[in-house]
Parts: sequence; structure tokens; C-alpha cells
Amino acid sequence: MSKQAKKQSLLGQAQGKRPNRRPSQKKASPTANKPAADSTAIIEEKSSSKVKWLIMAALILLIILFPKPKLLTYEKLGLVAQSIYWPGLPGVDPILLDSTLYPQPALDRNTLYLCADRANPKTCHKYQIIEQKGVFSAIYKYILD
Repeated sequence: MSKQAKKQSLLGQAQGKRPNRRPSQKKASPTANKPAADSTAIIEEKSSSKVKWLIMAALILLIILFPKPKLLTYEKLGLVAQSIYWPGLPGVDPILLDSTLYPQPALDRNTLYLCADRANPKTCHKYQIIEQKGVFSAIYKYILD
């Protein structure tokens, strides 16, 4: 007897594979171990979801409490400038990202004092704050500059 050649489709792909004729062997496991394994999987899922929620809560709290930068537009004698102002943390002085001067803000009065020396107030210059913008404006300006 002769063997038949496999038929091929028009694109040259062979027909699907034959299914295995071997019976699948199931491993016998004691029924006592299965519920214990299920309960440990459930406990692991619950603990991992709690950890995820705790991490998310900590990140949200950090975002709320962390001081956010502002985009300040200030002027003196007709000279207008924009700078990104970061208010700092407790123990860390506020900074202007594009200046070597030390800012002493009075944001409630729309005034910004820029000082060359922190210890000597005679080196400070008073600027009028025209506009204050939020975080996204500060990020946008930082990326463009």
C-alpha cells in the first residue's frame, strides 16, 4: 500500500495537527491539601490588595502634602519675568529654578523679595507679583525652557 501525501492549502500551509491520542494522566492529590491551598491563595490575594491600597493612599497623601511648584510672573520698573517658584519643605529654603537669588515671598500681598545675601536684608529687591499659575503651567514652562 502506498501512503497518501498530505494535502496543502493554496498558500502552502499544512493542515492542522492531529490531536494527541494519549489519555491525560491526572495526578491524584489528597482532598485535605486542596482547601488549604485555596485558603492561602485567597489570603495572599487579600494581603496583596491591601498593600496596593496602602501604597496608593501613601502616594496620594504625599502628592497632597508635598509643596507644589508655581509659575510666578513678576515685574519691577517695567521689567517682567517668569520663574518657577518652589516653596520648599520644612528646613529647606524656597527657590526660584532660574535664579541664583534667594526668594523671600509674601504671596498673600503679591510681593516677592529677591535677595543676593540671606543674612543681609539690604541686598533684597522688591518685585510685584502679577500672576500666579499652578503646577501644570510650571511643568509646561520647565519643559519648554
